[in-house]
Amino acid sequence: MDEKASLGTDAPAPPRRRGRPPTLDRARIITAGVEMTLPAVTFAGMAKQLGVTQAALYKHVDGLGELRTLIAEQIFLDWSIPDPHAALPIHEYLLDFALSIRLLAHHHPGITPFLTRRTDTTATMVAKIGAHHHRVAAVYGLDPATARTLLSGIAFAAVALADTVYASYGQEKRPSSARADLPDDDIETELRWTVKALVVGSLHVAGLDVDPGPRWRRT
Repeated sequence: MDEKASLGTDAPAPPRRRGRPPTLDRARIITAGVEMTLPAVTFAGMAKQLGVTQAALYKHVDGLGELRTLIAEQIFLDWSIPDPHAALPIHEYLLDFALSIRLLAHHHPGITPFLTRRTDTTATMVAKIGAHHHRVAAVYGLDPATARTLLSGIAFAAVALADTVYASYGQEKRPSSARADLPDDDIETELRWTVKALVVGSLHVAGLDVDPGPRWRRT
């Protein structure tokens, strides 16, 4: 027998993968983007993450700006805003709200501009914000304008504060992943007292002076 024939000159063909590849659509692109985090999103990186060409991505989004906007919108829509209820005093609710939105900014680097700049906020995000304002107004007997002023101001300040405080925390170890942990107790303590002062001051400016009680006084 010929030596070449006995050894086999042709390598066996790799087995064919069964089934169709996953369909590329906006939902799949957005999910991948949320996992990558906004600062890490690029067209080349997204294409590699999904195993497609950049040309394939352009069939679903117009460019990097739209891609990041879609991702930020999904992050915001996935956020569960604390639900107000009459049994919870308004200052306690506003504290819960502020601390919740600060976690949103902390867990999702790059989301802050979409929460603080009106030009970057999508119509879908505005609709969710408006519904929340009306809900708070109804629960606490506020007129819609007062609720909007209170919540928008507190959200803006809390997000900006959180983005500053958490800006570099943990990024040396996790440069392209969402920040999951909170910094040490000292930072958290100072942040909470600052947010409490923000809430009381915002209520005062809105003409809603409340006495939050001794728990809110720093001695």
